[in-house]
Amino acid sequence: MESLYSSIHYWLVDHPNISQFEWKHGHTFGSSLLFLTLSVSIYLSLTLLSLRFSTLLPSLSTTTMRPITAAHSLILCLLSIIMVTGCSLSILHQMPTNDWTWVVCFPADHTLTRGPVFFWIYFCYFSKILEFIDTLLIILSSSRSRRLSFLHIYHHAVVTVLAYVGLQASQSLLGLAVIVNSSIHVLMYAYYFLSAIGIRPWWKKVVTNCQIVQFMFGFLCSAIMLYYHFTSEFGCTGVGSWCFGFAFNVSLLVLFLDFRSKNYTKNVKKEHDNELDKDK
Repeated sequence: MESLYSSIHYWLVDHPNISQFEWKHGHTFGSSLLFLTLSVSIYLSLTLLSLRFSTLLPSLSTTTMRPITAAHSLILCLLSIIMVTGCSLSILHQMPTNDWTWVVCFPADHTLTRGPVFFWIYFCYFSKILEFIDTLLIILSSSRSRRLSFLHIYHHAVVTVLAYVGLQASQSLLGLAVIVNSSIHVLMYAYYFLSAIGIRPWWKKVVTNCQIVQFMFGFLCSAIMLYYHFTSEFGCTGVGSWCFGFAFNVSLLVLFLDFRSKNYTKNVKKEHDNELDKDK
């Protein structure tokens, strides 16, 4: 077991490409503003064009879509597991000895965007671009008009910008955010994978509830980070980019609560009405 742990630790933390990683604006692949702008602009342009000219687009059959969706979901589920494990081990490895405040507050006086924790934040940044394929799969499906919502497009576009801005600012809390978000994505993409192969899991509503709890937990951690920022000598890194992220998360919370209300409250009411009809 110790040998297995050592092997995992090497490949996810100690490997030179990870342990010696450093985000350098304009030098690290994907670190330029042009790369970000092109990635998000192409995503939004193609998505909006597909909605505008939806009648001209072919829709793939369920038989064709299922194996593609299953493969995509399985890949993202496995990548999410790797991110959770890698970032967790990296935080334990990189943080100063017994200084758990580092998890929520990177000291502003000497924190550089360097090391294994920032590698996994960088890895997460690219995973958000890979998740653009989620939208493509919806566009190619026969149910695109029902499934492609403002929440979906808004979330995918802005979260990519958020990851980039956070890397630029060496933003505090990002390592913890990667762990929490990726943990939920393990559950979410496992659900998509199983659904695609014909198994309907019971935890669809749990995924939405976890996403809402994620925001609540994030607000609590943000309050702790702000406390350390204003009470420590040098403060925490990336408070400016945190403000952008905080506003985005508030808007997402509102949208997810609305989504939950529309999709689950109505279903509960419908089931209740059906039971009443049976009683009659």
